[in-house]
Amino acid sequence: MYKLLLRCITLVLLVAGPVWAQDRQIGGIVRDDQGQPQPGVNVQLKGSTRGTTTDASGTYRINVGGTGTLVFSSIGFASQEVPFTDATSQLNVNLITDNRQLSEVVVTALGIEKSAKTLTYAAQQIDGTRITQVRDANFVNTLSGKIAGLQVVQGAGGVGSAARVTLRGNRSLNGTNNALIVVDGVVYDNSNGGQVGSDFGGFNGSDGAANINPDDIESVNVLKGAAGSVLYGSRAANGVMIITTKRGKAGRISVDVNSGVVSESPMLLPELQNTFTQGAGGVSNATASGSWGARGTTYPNNVRDFFRNGVSTNNSIGVSGGTDKMQTYLSYTHNYNQGLIPNNDLTRHTFNLRLSNQFSSRFSTEGKITYMLQDIGNKIKVGEESGIVMNIYKIPRSIDLESIKTFETPDGVPNYWTSSSIYMNPYWTINRTINSEKRNRVTMLGQANYKLTDWLTLTGRISVDRFFDRNLISFYNRTLLFAGNGGTFEAFDTQNLEQNIDLFAQGNNNITKDLKVNYTVGAQFSKRFNQLIGARAFGLQIPNKFDLGFARALQPRSGLSQRQVNGVFVSSTFSFRDYLILDLTARNDWSSTLPAPHSYFYPSVGLTAILSDMINLPDAISFAKVRAAYTRVGNDASPYLLQQTYSFSQGGVNGFIQRDATQAIPDLKPELTNSLEIGLDWRFVGNRFGVDFTYYKTNTINQLLTLGLAPASGFSSQYVNSGDIQNTGFEVALTAKPLTGAFSWDVTLNASRNVNKIVSLHPDIKKAPLAGGFGRTSTPIVAEGGSYGDIETQLWQRDAQGRFVVDASGKPVVTTAQLPIGNFNPKFLLGLQNTFNYRNFTLGVLFDGRFGGVMTSGTEANLAFDGNAAYTEANRAGNWVLPGVTATGETNTKAINAETFWTTVSGGRYSWGEFFTYDATNVRLRELTFGYGFNLPSTFFIKRARLSVVGRNLFFVYRGKAVLDIPGVPTRRLSFDPDISLGAGNFQGVEYGNVPASRSVGVNLQLSF
Repeated sequence: MYKLLLRCITLVLLVAGPVWAQDRQIGGIVRDDQGQPQPGVNVQLKGSTRGTTTDASGTYRINVGGTGTLVFSSIGFASQEVPFTDATSQLNVNLITDNRQLSEVVVTALGIEKSAKTLTYAAQQIDGTRITQVRDANFVNTLSGKIAGLQVVQGAGGVGSAARVTLRGNRSLNGTNNALIVVDGVVYDNSNGGQVGSDFGGFNGSDGAANINPDDIESVNVLKGAAGSVLYGSRAANGVMIITTKRGKAGRISVDVNSGVVSESPMLLPELQNTFTQGAGGVSNATASGSWGARGTTYPNNVRDFFRNGVSTNNSIGVSGGTDKMQTYLSYTHNYNQGLIPNNDLTRHTFNLRLSNQFSSRFSTEGKITYMLQDIGNKIKVGEESGIVMNIYKIPRSIDLESIKTFETPDGVPNYWTSSSIYMNPYWTINRTINSEKRNRVTMLGQANYKLTDWLTLTGRISVDRFFDRNLISFYNRTLLFAGNGGTFEAFDTQNLEQNIDLFAQGNNNITKDLKVNYTVGAQFSKRFNQLIGARAFGLQIPNKFDLGFARALQPRSGLSQRQVNGVFVSSTFSFRDYLILDLTARNDWSSTLPAPHSYFYPSVGLTAILSDMINLPDAISFAKVRAAYTRVGNDASPYLLQQTYSFSQGGVNGFIQRDATQAIPDLKPELTNSLEIGLDWRFVGNRFGVDFTYYKTNTINQLLTLGLAPASGFSSQYVNSGDIQNTGFEVALTAKPLTGAFSWDVTLNASRNVNKIVSLHPDIKKAPLAGGFGRTSTPIVAEGGSYGDIETQLWQRDAQGRFVVDASGKPVVTTAQLPIGNFNPKFLLGLQNTFNYRNFTLGVLFDGRFGGVMTSGTEANLAFDGNAAYTEANRAGNWVLPGVTATGETNTKAINAETFWTTVSGGRYSWGEFFTYDATNVRLRELTFGYGFNLPSTFFIKRARLSVVGRNLFFVYRGKAVLDIPGVPTRRLSFDPDISLGAGNFQGVEYGNVPASRSVGVNLQLSF
């Protein structure tokens, strides 16, 4: 069935060519009743599918025939129909504010369009133009501060890193907490397997979100809670980002070009001392590992100069056109991104073709194919163990970079300034440890709509999302830790395939004069397949001959995973006089990963009352709406947990079969989330001011936990279903237009707060680490009565009176166990967007704030251990008496120096985390744009032109301080970006060898022909 439908889609794409109409263009400027240009106004040729929207300066151009009528519509304004004749070439319009007209249409679950004012759940939509001016290699990183309640954490592995996108907190202990991504009504595979799970470190896998081309995006609508996403089934418990891509428009061919170039530089680096040289004990030594030597010549920029100023370019072209019966959109985008680390680059090519056909008044089709080719060179290893960033920060302050650029002898022996069993010359790392990833991805979508009657439409949709990754990892001979005799080479291919079929009917009927119903009934079939095949050569017969055929010992790698979910669903919306709306939804899924009968059911109910249509309100209130929704949504588990699994390994005559150490769970239950949300949407003074507020509470039960077992059982652990994780909080979006007219000012404030509580875990499990377990610096955990993401670490021991405890020599004493120090989640998120317009000029300013939460820095611990950090300058001469008491309560009188103190508390690789934990609060200028739209003659071949200066991550307004105020040490502030994490999984709150955040500044040019 899949093959037949795919062949049909391919045939449509090959034979259906657009017939370009020989038309002319009408253009003009759309303003409001104050004379202010209005962007985003819909301009439609009445009686056809031809349409466009006004740009940032209110300008539009549309292809028309002889005579006709243009329809101008925008939220908050009365629609206007303006006729034109053969002689009309310029048509300017002034819209009139309509305080009662709020008919904005948004895309919801399954690609179904609904009026925003009737929604019974929280949703927030942004236009695609807001993510194409200021860019990132992964477009979701540009959503920070733009959606209330959405938090984006960027991976630390350089360009192409995965991102973690959460809505309304964390709710799953072992599963993903990422929001689901849906493109044009179809689930998009955003898996990011292989994320670092401890501060030991490693290479992170890429995600799917980075493969989405922002230049093809029309809009992004975020359904924040389970109520809005229940129709997507078990994968949507964490909320949904619905992406609608561009489609062709009727009329003559139009061409849009978007081209930009930016320079990337480190935004924030650790503050380093520039007084003391390589050595120990105050004596300089050219073979020492640290900078505890005497005063002398240093190289202040030897760390900064290792990082490069990267150049990133984006060039996109989109072609649109067609007739009333057939429209085509074709685009190509080339992205090139240089990372801050030399040799770390990303190149991406994206080809997109979309065909829309209206064969008759009842039958229409949609076909789309997108091909993406991505190449990431020299992916960055993060974490403690000989990652590139740690090797950079280990450079003593008195070493000239030029002296270590020759990183090996002619015989291939590494050149290093000291002896080490872990760390190496960073130039060796970037040239002799190589990890490349190539991805080929194709997504195909075919959809057919048939209007059976005026009130009933049938839709069939099939989609295929397939990507193929090839990873090649090479460690040259003599690379510490990772190279066998002659070197190490690893090659593996990963194939991911997802197939979806949606069949549903949409109808609407008038039950009475005042009561009408809209409904959707359908079924969904989803298959997912993942396969890994590869091998690792630990040791090579010919040194540095990176070929599996030259392996000294070949270690095969393989894996296979398949799963299927089938579901049926029904959704009904009852509307009484268009001001009282009742939403009822139900879905039942059957998952292959659950025990027979494989079934789980979840419903949703929502109610909206549009008070401004129900009762007479003061004139100052333009619109008033209240809403409430209750939902239950399920989430199945990973495959192969129901029955005991076994592993095969080479050896002996026929190999070995070994039972896996974790006992299966044959009575596995689906994870369930119960969600309640209450909200309001009010607008004031002709829609110039607005507030959208939501309160929510969710409880997620049946968590999958691992319980330790006695050795006599034959297993080390077993899976159990238990636990209840609760999230409560609020989201608010405030909008205002303080100034209108020739000079206008628009403001949007997004704010949110989430409070998490671990209500229960398991009778035999009261605390568990997240992801990889115990950390070298701190450990993120969950514990009954606590919160998801609590962090435990070793603390400076206090006595019963809270005084610091020191030993007999005056050095700090540490607690024997790790104890709570904070939580990695922010208490409050804030985004403030200001947009100023004056004639053709536009200035956009986005401030982004994160308040609360803590992070522990392993990088800082290493810098302190080596005497490279700026704060280690103080107290080097000694005579530093720490204010504290001995274990017997006597006042400390013993003096120590900085080297003794910092080498004690940092411990090198394993540190006492309290000394290096920071308040993660920060406020930054996230984005800045300044653009000018050129006035062009109507006869000019370029129809629109806009040039902008853009900047991202420009500077911090505020950075948090160390949580421990050490007497005699200057105030220490965040030296890393808390929005960058070791990985995009559930291990958060620890920074160790992260690539620094980048500041980007550049220009962007947009042209339309």
